[in-house]
Amino acid sequence: MPPLTSLLQDFGYARSRYFKLHKHRDEKLWARLLISSAFALFFPSFFMSLGVVFGRAQLSLASVLVSFLLGFFIAFSIHGAYRTVELLASEKRLARLNAGGWGGSLFFAGVPMVIMALSFSVFTWLLRVVADIEVRGSPFDSVRAASQFLFISLMFALASIYVAWQSNKRKALQLQATEAQLLRLQAQIEPHFLFNSLAAVQSLIDPAPERAKQMLECFTDYLRASLATLRLETCQLEQELQAVQSYLMLMQIRMGEERLQFSIEVPAALAKLKLPPLLLQPLVENAVMHGLEAKAEGGHVRIEGALVDGCLRLRVVDDGLGLAASQRRARPGHGLALKNIRERLAARHGEEARLSVTPSEQGCVAELILPLDDKKTP
Repeated sequence: MPPLTSLLQDFGYARSRYFKLHKHRDEKLWARLLISSAFALFFPSFFMSLGVVFGRAQLSLASVLVSFLLGFFIAFSIHGAYRTVELLASEKRLARLNAGGWGGSLFFAGVPMVIMALSFSVFTWLLRVVADIEVRGSPFDSVRAASQFLFISLMFALASIYVAWQSNKRKALQLQATEAQLLRLQAQIEPHFLFNSLAAVQSLIDPAPERAKQMLECFTDYLRASLATLRLETCQLEQELQAVQSYLMLMQIRMGEERLQFSIEVPAALAKLKLPPLLLQPLVENAVMHGLEAKAEGGHVRIEGALVDGCLRLRVVDDGLGLAASQRRARPGHGLALKNIRERLAARHGEEARLSVTPSEQGCVAELILPLDDKKTP
């Protein structure tokens, strides 16, 4: 039997995904069914309590059993309706609904109301046909009962809209905090890099003035490109690639052209695509600093870009020492940089965007998957 902590983790993961639409479900089935069962038990108990406190409802064992059966029928009908939407709708459509706003809020509030009314009618019909049981006290028996049903449903709908609004507000604050953390991280890392670069320029002024001049030009280009996008919410892919190219040219002079080779294989048609700034550069820095700089003979860094299944895929491929050496030589901010990227992606795009760093036959591959925004594509 799995330990209690493992069961709690599985349940917590299922709960975190239960109230959002996902085309691919990888949580435990028992956990999802348990959450739906909790709703199935809660709502009949809630309405029966209202009936006893404010009405003249007379509860019996049969009425309680029928009420709970109805609760399970409605709960799993709603669950099935949402799952049907997940399977039929596109990823972009699901993302728009999950993003909130009036459209998403009305969807998540309206579906339960409609399914609840339909399920109640179907359930009472089945009882009458199969078991010859006539259900009395239906919400649709009179205008007053229907008004009470609609009022309570409206209260739940408004509550769900408020909860969704609060959730989006928390996500916006989380994104702001993550972006602030990015600036702090850059403030920690950049001085070290700047000092080393200036020291390298100074060391070349007398013995190799042409190389010092070239390095200073690359250094200036790097600063211009990186600082221009640092405070932007989004930048164009070509801007990110320009900063990366300037960085690689600078490191090529420092390490020597024979020890650092690089190539950028991104189609020109992708140049105007929008993405959050400073996503690609930390991955390139990791490839150079941890994969190639410590390798005596150096190596090659390749940056690839392509459209795959309606998403932008960016890859940083190196033939360096690999992930094990990267972890042994970890510098301040290294692990935090990857964690920061993942948090920024999650805050902006949810599960549509992801970062993976995997070993290859020689070196490692860092891959970014970013959804395309139709309003920001050329």
